[in-house]
Amino acid sequence: MHSPLSHLDTPSLLIDVDRMERNLKEMADIAADAGVGLRPHVKTHKSPVLALRQLELGARGITVAKIGEAEVMADAGVTDIRIAYPIVGEPKLARLAQLMQRADVSISLDSVEAAAGLSELGKRLGKRIRILLKINTGLYRVGILPDEAMGVAEGIRPMDGVQLAGILTHEGHAMQANTREGARQYALEAGQTMVQLAERLREAGFGIEEVSVGSTPTARDIAYVPGVTEIRPGTYIFNDFNEMSVGVATEDTCSLTVLATVVRIPANDRAGLDAGSKTLTSDTIGPPSSRTGYGYVKGYPQITVARLTEEHGILSLPDAKSTLRIGQQVEIIPNHICPVVNLADIMYLMKDGECQGQVEVLARGKNR
Repeated sequence: MHSPLSHLDTPSLLIDVDRMERNLKEMADIAADAGVGLRPHVKTHKSPVLALRQLELGARGITVAKIGEAEVMADAGVTDIRIAYPIVGEPKLARLAQLMQRADVSISLDSVEAAAGLSELGKRLGKRIRILLKINTGLYRVGILPDEAMGVAEGIRPMDGVQLAGILTHEGHAMQANTREGARQYALEAGQTMVQLAERLREAGFGIEEVSVGSTPTARDIAYVPGVTEIRPGTYIFNDFNEMSVGVATEDTCSLTVLATVVRIPANDRAGLDAGSKTLTSDTIGPPSSRTGYGYVKGYPQITVARLTEEHGILSLPDAKSTLRIGQQVEIIPNHICPVVNLADIMYLMKDGECQGQVEVLARGKNR
């Protein structure tokens, strides 16, 4: 008997349209109820079609990581774009100048040096570029500590080509939580830190309009912190096993899966798939989750995606020969959905087990 998906070649990325729409509407409703703007991070789906759908549902604009993603979105008619990444170097400033002719662009940064480059560009363009200070609220990846913000802001104050319009953070460290309540605590702490910092900067004479926060695990709580002005979740459109491990997603709310085929069962404790690191990525689930492996096989909690090479996924399971068969298709919820999408050319839109169309990943590989 053929699977309803047997007409699709593998590995393939499948979007359950109904689940995705529920996810999109839920976050749009949360933002509206909390009275904050929604500016989704499109690095998760990298698709103009899906970005435009988010805007249709009420998003005020989008967030991107790199100018390349912004260029693709501007080509599709998106006009309100925030680049949540420092823009440094003449090649990028030249591209930014071209982009700003087509879209309203704001940029986050965490140094006086990055602001100086943007200020020079702003003066050449005859406009003040809107910038937001990136604040480190616990992730320790990019951003200045709250106590450092005043000094950086004072360094930026004399610059004629930029406008310090707000502060921004990504509280991705909430992924360390292993419960919904734990994620909520991270959200409240980060939100309060940001709001208090915004007030200190305003008291010093800075026109801080935006208090922008991001992260799917925290969005449902941080949106309600008084003083927050916008949320920037990204993964929520699809969710993944990371979000499941934190307790903010379930198997039923994961709307994107990787369809793969069992191609070999060499022993009763393992099997092989046609999806390896070039499909699933090598991202693992970090602490505090006790689960290992490279994804969750739907319907088979006893299976571990134990090892990946470029084109091979090695499954570990008991009684492999009675559980699986060669040629069988399985669906995998990836650990981290964003790099999985970035490795794909297209995603298939599925409804009731039937393919309704496809979405091109036009911003894939736009890492500059």
